Amino acid sequence: MSALTATHSVDLQPLHTFGLPARALELRLLVNTADLLAFARARQEGQTFLLLGEGSNTVFVNAQVDATVWKVALKGRQYLGCDGIHHHLRVRAGENWHQTVEWTVAMGWGGLENLALIPGCVGASPVQNIGAYGVELKDRVSAVHVFDLDAQSERAFTVDECEFAYRDSIFKHAAHGRYVITAVDFALPVHWQPVLGYGDVAQRVAELGELTPMNLLKAVCAIRTEKLPDPAVLGNSGSFFKNPIVDTAQVKCLIEQFPNLVHYPAGPGMEKLAAGWLIDQCGLKGHVLGGVGVYSKQALILVNLGQGQGSELLQLVQHVQSSVQRKYGVLIEPEPNLIQT
Repeated sequence: MSALTATHSVDLQPLHTFGLPARALELRLLVNTADLLAFARARQEGQTFLLLGEGSNTVFVNAQVDATVWKVALKGRQYLGCDGIHHHLRVRAGENWHQTVEWTVAMGWGGLENLALIPGCVGASPVQNIGAYGVELKDRVSAVHVFDLDAQSERAFTVDECEFAYRDSIFKHAAHGRYVITAVDFALPVHWQPVLGYGDVAQRVAELGELTPMNLLKAVCAIRTEKLPDPAVLGNSGSFFKNPIVDTAQVKCLIEQFPNLVHYPAGPGMEKLAAGWLIDQCGLKGHVLGGVGVYSKQALILVNLGQGQGSELLQLVQHVQSSVQRKYGVLIEPEPNLIQT
């Protein structure tokens, strides 16, 4: 089956969760190897393109996107076996992330439950090294499979080769644009150890009764549902800003001025600040600019109030960044990719 092509102007508004109005020249689906080869040839010919998953980490800012959008639609989940230490799984890039987490827990393989309800597809998860409630993707991945657009062949990246860091990986840098992630291999521990150290996760699980992966999944889903708006109701891209990582000396200076500063260890000599807290302390929770705004229940989330425009979002992002920088001397950076092609 060849790639599905829409040769006319394509509406992108339903294809990214922030839901800003946008159209592209063309949309093609990556379903199989033949489609990947077609994508590689188009790239070699110099065609302008964008690679899209479920659009939860992509925001189309311009009303007209002068590119062909290639949407990853590679499907399938496979259990590879158990070595006594880990259950090994392979999940294709186009599978929905949350549904995959639910599948693993339902099958009795714990380890991904803290990452429940993170929007997006499996193929996007290594790019961001997604994380939540004390667990990062890098803690559970054993390999990332890709299609090399230059060599027109498949290869796999080991965990070390992925160069995972906080909300970061090689796929944002040296490997950006050359590879299409086709599948992710997971290694989930046979002897499950819950991660309960963040927020009120432990309390929520205790309220549900027995400490199991399923109850931890339910607890995380309940917490996220309370804090995060449903993109189907209120357009958003989840956490819009990364938590900034700064050196310990700067944190000590900030604490002298702001004793209630929220911060966490982030490696030797470094601390992670809570971007949502910084934004909230600037009085921006609920702030509205035209058709977009800062979510009234969680300052880390920017939302499309229904008629938002890309220009308004860019203005809001700049306003939030400048407000935080003026007050705390810290630059917070957007987490989603803002497409301005």
